[in-house]
Amino acid sequence: MEARWEREYSREELADYLASLAAQIRRGELQVAGLTQKLPPQAAAAILLKEKKGRLVAKLHLSFSTLASYPPSQRETLASQKESFKASKKRLAVSWAALKKAAAGGKLPENGVLADFLRDSDAFAQQVDPEWQPEMDLYLSHVHNLEEAHRLGQAEMFHHELADIQASLSRCHKEFK
Repeated sequence: MEARWEREYSREELADYLASLAAQIRRGELQVAGLTQKLPPQAAAAILLKEKKGRLVAKLHLSFSTLASYPPSQRETLASQKESFKASKKRLAVSWAALKKAAAGGKLPENGVLADFLRDSDAFAQQVDPEWQPEMDLYLSHVHNLEEAHRLGQAEMFHHELADIQASLSRCHKEFK
């Protein structure tokens, strides 16, 4: 379930929308994409307000657990998927760092380091949300090119793909985080 939009608001319209959002949060029910979601008493929040070069920026990120609204059997499944996703993401981060370190100085890494990264990339790709698929497809194409460059012994092409993978990761994190 997702609702996302960008548009210009007058100050009054924006204040009314935020007041409506605050009232829903106080009631413990939030309307999202036509569905009412029950909210727990606690939320994680990240709030950023800054002025930089003549522009005021405000960012609000709220996170509420919705597991309580699921039947017990689904709750357990969702909780284990979340934990599995986090573990997979951590393994990928470790093998990505090892790959970059091994490839420092323009070298090609050992086969085992690359194999770990390929295994962890594949495992991670199996768990992503469908909304991430276009970015994941791009990432996987770079991973394939990286593997091919390594197989051919093409250090320059390998390092080009490393840079492309880093850019892909940055775009994905910016878009979906």
